[in-house]
Amino acid sequence: MSLSKWEDLEARVNRLERQNRRLKLGCLVGSLVFACLLTMGEANVGSTVEAKRFVLRSERGEVRAELTTIDGDYPRLTLQSPNGQKEAEVSPLGLSVSDHGLSDKLPLAHYGDTGVYLTDAQGRTVLELGGAGTQSPQSTAAPEIKIFDKKGSQIWHAP
Repeated sequence: MSLSKWEDLEARVNRLERQNRRLKLGCLVGSLVFACLLTMGEANVGSTVEAKRFVLRSERGEVRAELTTIDGDYPRLTLQSPNGQKEAEVSPLGLSVSDHGLSDKLPLAHYGDTGVYLTDAQGRTVLELGGAGTQSPQSTAAPEIKIFDKKGSQIWHAP
């Protein structure tokens, strides 16, 4: 064969090899696109987020609010102050608002389905409305008002 025929044959083989590389690359990209579309179509996009506990943290990472359950049954939202103490708690059992100085004592105020009670700085009940019953809870609210002295003794009651 003459030199020009070999050059023509070499040019033709080079062109076929380039076309083959492009074809392989095109098949690879097409397969990847198909796989992505297939897997994205399988993903369920929902509007539900589920967890056993949600925690809201400040920019410094300190807990400010927490949404949990009480013994796995009743939902409870707890709000905390910057010093980390519980300030308020909301649940189906009631609403409690605490004072900074009442660590491990009764809340400053509590509203539940049996009534309302208010406490002093030492955590002693000073006023009960509707029979909240901090000493002996009632299963149903009673229309009553109780006032207690500094020692926790009842000094007035109606009816």
